Amino acid sequence: MSIQVSTNIDETTKQQFDKVCERIGISPSNAISIFIEGVIDYNGIPFDATTHSQILKDSVRPPFEYGCMSGEIWMADDFDAPLDDFKEYME
Repeated sequence: MSIQVSTNIDETTKQQFDKVCERIGISPSNAISIFIEGVIDYNGIPFDATTHSQILKDSVRPPFEYGCMSGEIWMADDFDAPLDDFKEYME
């Protein structure tokens, strides 16, 4: 079973993409499927995307600010103490 995936790109980019796919002998759909499988295999974008696209720059979350996790992270006095919470799962 397959499902449809869609995205919006500008017309010029679509035309360039179609030309490249035609030149290398695959359909645009197959190219996208290969990319998706590459992301899964690589467990991330399988190339350095930081220099390739404004899309990535627009979607990247800004870095955390100092102190933003205040109160969310704590250090146990006893190194093994946090493991006590998981004993039932470790047996």
